[in-house]
Amino acid sequence: MKKMIGSLLIFSVVIAGCSSDEDELLDFYNAFQETVEVEKEIEDVTATFDELEAEKAELQQSLESATRDELTEISGQLVENADARIAQLDEEVAIMGESRSRMEASEQYISEISNESNRDKAQSLVDAMDQRYNEHGDMIGSYKTVLESERDIFEYLGDEDISQDEVDERLNNLDEEYQQVQEDAQTFSEQTENVNQIKQEIESLIES
Repeated sequence: MKKMIGSLLIFSVVIAGCSSDEDELLDFYNAFQETVEVEKEIEDVTATFDELEAEKAELQQSLESATRDELTEISGQLVENADARIAQLDEEVAIMGESRSRMEASEQYISEISNESNRDKAQSLVDAMDQRYNEHGDMIGSYKTVLESERDIFEYLGDEDISQDEVDERLNNLDEEYQQVQEDAQTFSEQTENVNQIKQEIESLIES
C-alpha cells in the first residue's frame, strides 16, 4: 500500500465578509471537508500495513536457508502475515465508507446554492469524489486478490510435497495480478488529483 493512497488536499477556510453566494458555497465546502478529516485515519492503516510488508520481506528472506521443519513454521507465519494485511485493507475500506457517508451528507447543501455556476461546481466535486470512491474500491479489490494469492502460495510452501514448477507458475500469476493493482492505483491517483483540482477551484471562488 506504500504511497498508493491518494490524499486529499486540506484547506482551512477563514474568510471575512463573504457575499451570500460565497457563504452558500462555503457551507457546502466545509461540510465536504469532513471527508478529508476522516481519511486522515488511513495514515495509521498505511503505517501498520508497511510494517507488515517489512515483516513479510524478512520472513521471505529466511526461506532461502530454511530446513524442511523451518519452512513449515515460516509458511505459517507468512500466512498469518497475509491475513493481517488483508485485515488492514478491510480497515481502509471501512474508513473510505465513512468518508463517503460524510460526502453524501454534504450534498444537502448543494440545493441551497443559488448561484448556478457555483452549484454546478459543487456538484462536479461530489461527482468526481463519487468516482474516486468507486476507483478506490477497484484498487482495493485488486490488491486483496493479490494478497489472497500470496496467502495460497505461503500455504502451499507448508505442504509436505511441493513442486518448484508449481511455485513458479503461481508466482507468475501473482505478477500478472499485481500489474492490475498498479493500473488501478494509477487510475485512483489520477482521480484524486482531479478531485483536488476541483477543490482548489472552489477555494478560489470562496476567496475571491
